[in-house]
Amino acid sequence: MPPENPPIQLKLCKASKREPGTIYFTTRPGGAGVRAQYGWLIGIGGDGQTVLNRKFQGTSQDLRCLPSGNILFSQSAQGLLYEVGRDGAIHRTWHSRDKWAGLTPPAGSVELPINHLHHTVNVLPDGNFLILDAEQRDYDNWFTSTTDRDAPRQKAAIVGDVVKEVTQAGALVREYRLLDILDPYRITHGSMDVYWHKLGFPGTHDWSHANAVGYDATDDCLVISARHQDCIVKLGRKDGGIRWILGNPSEWSAPWSQYLLQPEGEFRWQFHQHDASAPASGRVLCFDNGNFRAGAFQPPLQPAENFSRAVEFEVDEAGRKVRQVWEFGEFTTPRVFACYQGGARRLPRTGNTVLTFGGICLRDGVPAGSNVGSWGYARILEVTPDKEVVLDIEINDEAAQSPMAYSAFRSDHSALA
Repeated sequence: MPPENPPIQLKLCKASKREPGTIYFTTRPGGAGVRAQYGWLIGIGGDGQTVLNRKFQGTSQDLRCLPSGNILFSQSAQGLLYEVGRDGAIHRTWHSRDKWAGLTPPAGSVELPINHLHHTVNVLPDGNFLILDAEQRDYDNWFTSTTDRDAPRQKAAIVGDVVKEVTQAGALVREYRLLDILDPYRITHGSMDVYWHKLGFPGTHDWSHANAVGYDATDDCLVISARHQDCIVKLGRKDGGIRWILGNPSEWSAPWSQYLLQPEGEFRWQFHQHDASAPASGRVLCFDNGNFRAGAFQPPLQPAENFSRAVEFEVDEAGRKVRQVWEFGEFTTPRVFACYQGGARRLPRTGNTVLTFGGICLRDGVPAGSNVGSWGYARILEVTPDKEVVLDIEINDEAAQSPMAYSAFRSDHSALA
């Protein structure tokens, strides 16, 4: 029988040092190829108590806390997006057009011009949604290996992400196709992943795997995380033009190379990141999963030696320079490697950061670089600017008679208790 509650374990809570309000996250059991047909929306209050435990049929994914106190919550596999109250009651529903073609959507649901709703949803100041879609294109003379540069080339089917801005009434405002914006022949160690094979694009390569779209209100720009390009790219919201590219410089060619930010000072690139955002003018925050920590055709770092972290960068856009100004995770003991999912959310009052180590995978007790054939759990931390841990939560089923793997996509915060 499916469990009624997820295996949440409160390890530490220093309430007086925490950001006032509530941390929300989604969690679900299962791993690669095993998508449970249920998941939870969870709220954790200031004393570490669970203030919301809402089980949904269908797999849970992203969420955003709204100024009203309500929560925007997605079920990507089902093509559904909900606005729910702090009690978990559903207030509004949206559905993706193609996923529900020929079917009867939930009563009152608004159709969105989306084919493949996936990963993230965000809300602009004017109320419009930023949503990820995907498309397939064929390319000649594409790669057959990410480790052997001289391997034969062949025609390949590639999936690229499409960022769409849509109104809450379901009208398309504008879209940004990553295959038109970035180099479709630039690859990393993740660009040949089979992620999309069972999600509508069989036989394809997951070239970009976008997983977050942040918004920089200071200059009306988007900050997009492309996990399988190991980069974060900033685009003008209205013109779609590239402002800069933040990421490992290997394998970039002209004209894209002109947009690369050059590092200054003590610095480490992010790899396979999640949850890119702009917490302040000229700042970029993300969860650096760290997979491989090398570009294509370079020797990858092994999972047992790897780590994940939250990292904040300061960008000099005019000078195309970047500095690393804060991180948490590289120098902790023990270090934690979460090979998939994850989040980093800066909190406004205390400056604390919520980290979501979304998919910590183990194989025979050793860190693994994939959820395929592994067991996993999630960990959520709140840390102060000086890196004191003031909240530590695990979603960990290891004590069960038949333990299941659990993950958490990312976390968000509401100022309302």
